[in-house]
Amino acid sequence: MDRTYLYVPPEEKAEVEALGARWDAETKCWYIGTDEDPARFSQWLPDDEDNEEFKITSTQAYVASAAAPCEKCHLKIEVICIYCESGSVSGEPLTQFTVSGIWAMDDALARQLKPWPFFREVSRPAYSESYFANHCPHCGALQDDLYLHSEPDQPLFSIPRAAPGSIKLTPLVGQIQLSGDESFEI
Repeated sequence: MDRTYLYVPPEEKAEVEALGARWDAETKCWYIGTDEDPARFSQWLPDDEDNEEFKITSTQAYVASAAAPCEKCHLKIEVICIYCESGSVSGEPLTQFTVSGIWAMDDALARQLKPWPFFREVSRPAYSESYFANHCPHCGALQDDLYLHSEPDQPLFSIPRAAPGSIKLTPLVGQIQLSGDESFEI
């Protein structure tokens, strides 16, 4: 059965259900089937962007947040990344991976990241590109993803094996699409 997943804020659940959307208990997402008119659900559909720019998709994704010292002022700050329990990367299935160095994301994901205003876009005019990164809320310093993900003593290195309570996982609603650098344990 083909499904189109919807981005539905909890306060709009009754409205989308009344229109005929169905709940997928496994992915905890609202969806419509091919028998439904997508136009009736336009406000909850992912934007009709050029999906070629997104190499990663997931319906089981989370914002993973942890505490880390700022690289500049050394105060403890919250840093985040996207963690996918499952998904696909360039069409290939993958499980338990994080995404760093994010350079593109769909509107559904961007809306859901609004509670983390210090994870924002960084422009690199010399390269005519931009990417998303954590910033210190105290001094504004950019926090390098490489240091947060690359070594065993870093907070976002191995989310599935992290010490209990060291990482908070906040579920993302619906299907998300993004492009960045995925990392996983073998």
